[in-house]
Amino acid sequence: IHVASTPADLYNAVLVDTPLAAFFVDCISEQDLDEMNIELIRNTLYKSYLEAFYIFCKELGGTTADVMCEILEFEADRRAFIITINSFGTELSKDERAKLYPHCGKLYPDGLASLARADDYEQVRAVAEYYGEYKVLFEGAGNNPGEKTLEDKFFEHEVKLNVNAFMH
Repeated sequence: IHVASTPADLYNAVLVDTPLAAFFVDCISEQDLDEMNIELIRNTLYKSYLEAFYIFCKELGGTTADVMCEILEFEADRRAFIITINSFGTELSKDERAKLYPHCGKLYPDGLASLARADDYEQVRAVAEYYGEYKVLFEGAGNNPGEKTLEDKFFEHEVKLNVNAFMH
């Protein structure tokens, strides 16, 4: 057994025959396998996957597009909010952060541009204010014991979307 030490080795050993291969090739170079970049790679792959799945659902049309695109738009936007918040205080530049945002949510393009410029949580909250669905999720979110965190509120909203998917 050979341990993959480069992206090319990993691609050739594991991914070449999987559906992930197309996303992997566009996201990684040989210099990318360090701790910081692993997280960037994961987020870049997820961005590519979300965008491709969104396009696939749109092309299918009908109820599939109606239901799945709403769920995928929410997931894209949630990821953009969380990536932005989690990037504060790290070495991730605003440009690098913006490259991780999926381009298939309700925030695309104006909300994502605003998130890319955000310097703190309050500026992220200000972006959410323009989107009723997200404004209510940010309202009352806290980090004190007994309070629902933003992650809790995002999860609850996701559950509602998934339940509604079965009501169509």
